[in-house]
Amino acid sequence: MNIKVIALAAILGFSAPAITDIALNTQTAVAMPTDFVRPTGAFVDNNQEWVVKLNLDQFGIYTYEGQNIKKGSDLTLKNSEMSGNSQSYTYTFKNENYKYIITYQPADTKHIRLTVVNPQGSTILNKLMAKV
Repeated sequence: MNIKVIALAAILGFSAPAITDIALNTQTAVAMPTDFVRPTGAFVDNNQEWVVKLNLDQFGIYTYEGQNIKKGSDLTLKNSEMSGNSQSYTYTFKNENYKYIITYQPADTKHIRLTVVNPQGSTILNKLMAKV
């Protein structure tokens, strides 16, 4: 009998239970988001000065992409803090000491409110934004 065949069969025989355990163990699986209340898509303000794109990827990473059309500046942030209840959710993205707060009411899927708070705690931007 061929020693290579025996060795391969032994390795596969010993590793199959471990592979099965990893493949079937739900605790080792990537955590998928279970709350589908996060707003996604592109939103603009009435003056079309600001565009906010919100994305939730397959790994549960929630991303904020904000752009000031007039100034040409943009900002991408990830990993928001979530608070609220089934009536209204708040997602706070942080950039150094600035807070970019998205307020979303699931009953109104076509709008979000963007609030930007500076390090001193003053609101420097407060815009109602419509989905495009």
